[in-house]
Amino acid sequence: MAIICCRLDAEVNFGTSSVTQTMVNGDPYSTPEESLPSWTSEEEARRMGDYRDILSLTRVLMHGPKSKADVDIIIERCAGAGHIRDDILHYSKEVEEVPDDDDEHRAYLMDMGIKALRRYFFLVTFRSYLYCKSPAETKFTSWMDARPELGHLCNNLRIDK
Repeated sequence: MAIICCRLDAEVNFGTSSVTQTMVNGDPYSTPEESLPSWTSEEEARRMGDYRDILSLTRVLMHGPKSKADVDIIIERCAGAGHIRDDILHYSKEVEEVPDDDDEHRAYLMDMGIKALRRYFFLVTFRSYLYCKSPAETKFTSWMDARPELGHLCNNLRIDK
């Protein structure tokens, strides 16, 4: 559902401008990351989807912060069907609470959390792709293949850091 919303949003906004500005705290030029209060707790940052690997992704993507902000809005709109960021937060908290001697349960939680984080990663990446290319001219897989750094980031996702 979120991918369809990304695509529809891109099609609606494609004719108006290549990148629309978002007002953040009254400043149209600040990014969501720059607007975070310095007192934001680690848990609140994670609730907002500010995971180390996702922030690394936004730094290497063209329109990365804007793509993440768009995806976050879409996730909120689609929350009735499931909420990826809540799932990531849930699994990362569960991993922290697993006893050290329960490797099987820890591995299961890590696997589930990384799968949720990977879905979030691909949504942000897909949104950036839609800012950069028209799906009619370049397929998403071709666009991704041309950026090996994205594959490296995706293959090294972690929820425990």
